[in-house]
Amino acid sequence: MHTGTMARAGQIINLAGTEPIDDPEYRYKMPAVFGKIEGRGNGIKTVIPNISDVALSLHREPGEVNKFFGCELGAQTTYSAETDRAVVNGAHTDVVLQGLIKRYIDVFVLCPSCNLPETEYKIKNGCIYHKCAACGAKEMVDMSHKLCTYILAQDKKNKKDGKKDKGKKDKDKDKPDKDEKKSKKKSSRDKDKDKEGSDEEKKKKKKDKKKEKKDKKDKKAKKSSSMQDSGTLDGADEDDSEGGEDGSNEDVSHGDVDDAGAMDLAVDGTRRYLKENPKATPDEIAEVVVNQQMASALKSQDKVHIFARAVITPDFFKEKQVKKHAPTLQKLIQGNSIMERHLIAAMEGLCVDKPTNFPVLLKQLYDEDVLEEDVILEWACEGRNEYTLETVDEETRAALRGEAEPVVVWLQDEDSSDESDDE
Repeated sequence: MHTGTMARAGQIINLAGTEPIDDPEYRYKMPAVFGKIEGRGNGIKTVIPNISDVALSLHREPGEVNKFFGCELGAQTTYSAETDRAVVNGAHTDVVLQGLIKRYIDVFVLCPSCNLPETEYKIKNGCIYHKCAACGAKEMVDMSHKLCTYILAQDKKNKKDGKKDKGKKDKDKDKPDKDEKKSKKKSSRDKDKDKEGSDEEKKKKKKDKKKEKKDKKDKKAKKSSSMQDSGTLDGADEDDSEGGEDGSNEDVSHGDVDDAGAMDLAVDGTRRYLKENPKATPDEIAEVVVNQQMASALKSQDKVHIFARAVITPDFFKEKQVKKHAPTLQKLIQGNSIMERHLIAAMEGLCVDKPTNFPVLLKQLYDEDVLEEDVILEWACEGRNEYTLETVDEETRAALRGEAEPVVVWLQDEDSSDESDDE
């Protein structure tokens, strides 16, 4: 059994690496690490009772500190966050453990520039950096150490758990709203039952609304020579019908799923113009696309769908189509985040049959300054919504989001790194 446990448990020393610091006024302190040997024979092990106190003083995780012991000693380690119990297989003296802690502090805690323990990890592109709050330096740690694999794995796990927690919170947040809506609907139904003749009035209104909607569709059918299934905005039909009630959208409500033929005609017209005018400028092309959109009585946001469908083909990577047409896309979007969301939706629609193309398109559009980082991250945090095309069902959208995960993680890491640099 280990002796002198109580004495060592209260011992506070200067926080230092392999170079000792004898200054009694040194403000960075830590508890001396100590172990307690348990078991015998092949089952002998060293328990570290104050692992959390040591890790807290170093601003690191207890599991990481314990894992360092295992890496250096070539021993198996276990750490339970629930019981705060750290175990290193084998019998190891306090002198050995304290020596290892000093080496850990040298490599993973102290700033390489100012030698102060004011660092935190910043991880970008699979590399771990020290970001020092004292001097502002940003230096890479020794990536050849085995502990780096553990740190990267833990970072990935924490990000994954964070997304799950966020999704759960959003779900819980929406639940009361849903219950409230149900309650309101129920209350409304009860009131309607008490009012004589209200059911008949509701049926009449519904019938009139259907008739009005049918009349609009008939008018649109005359304008389009063919009605094929195509990618248009999900929920647009609902918006048009609402606009028709107050008269505000009556003359421009042509962007719903019944305008597939009009969209096809606009796409064909744009392709024809590009073929006949290979030297057209981005301004000229953008003007033609807008004219096609207006002539086809489509909504303003449909211009990005028209152009994307006209120029992006399965050979986009080989022919560098994104780079070639980026200036025109910028003209059509004009820095509008809503238009950027519609462009992402257009890319989803183009990648339904081959989801692996989607992250490549996303990254290229970001590299060419067509899509902003925050717009892509906003898309990544949401599910299927009003921007998503009707041709992209829930399962397909989830598959596309899965394929885009490496790009999203990369952007999140870059965003975190930029924020820390600004600080």
